[in-house]
Amino acid sequence: MRTILISGNDTGVGKTHVTGRLARVLARGGARVQVVKPLETGRQEGEPGDAEEAARVGGAGVEGVTLFRYSRPLAPLEAARLEGRSLALADLLAAIEALAPCDWRLVEGAGGLAVPVDGDGSDWADVARGCGAEALVLVVEDRLGSINQARLLESHCRVKGFSDPILFLNARQAPASDVARSNRLGLARLGLACVGTGSFEDLAAALGAGVVP
Repeated sequence: MRTILISGNDTGVGKTHVTGRLARVLARGGARVQVVKPLETGRQEGEPGDAEEAARVGGAGVEGVTLFRYSRPLAPLEAARLEGRSLALADLLAAIEALAPCDWRLVEGAGGLAVPVDGDGSDWADVARGCGAEALVLVVEDRLGSINQARLLESHCRVKGFSDPILFLNARQAPASDVARSNRLGLARLGLACVGTGSFEDLAAALGAGVVP
């Protein structure tokens, strides 16, 4: 089983869309793909969420699983506190470990990469390490400012002991052509490889997956 953690520079940058489209590519050859959302806020228990949406986009062979839901649309620690519940990294990792085996497990974080998932300041990079993720896919909105956001993410990854995250520039709204071009050139000059919007086969290939046409 291969585990990938998908996070990004912020909430609302398209992590679920990227996760679902990546799952679709990975499942083409008959692989069993599991999309896991360990934490989700702003959802009631039993209400479909991001994992289910990603699984819908992924299609046949893709399962969506949400582990912990909180009704308030807030940062996970605060949403949990308001419901009288606690969050701990060990509980998240145990819940992920207890899931049924699959060929690919795509773990989608909530919010940005550095959002705390427990009172000790553990974040999604710590979740990635704890669940044995072999790669981090970091979704950055493709707009003016993306180079700064990507550099901050890459720096945080290095602090957490992850090198060479895969950056995915996601155009929620098409940027001006000169902005898109300068983002790619700027990241390349800094030695930060990225995959552009819509290139989900390229993203799968960057993860070492055989791509089925």
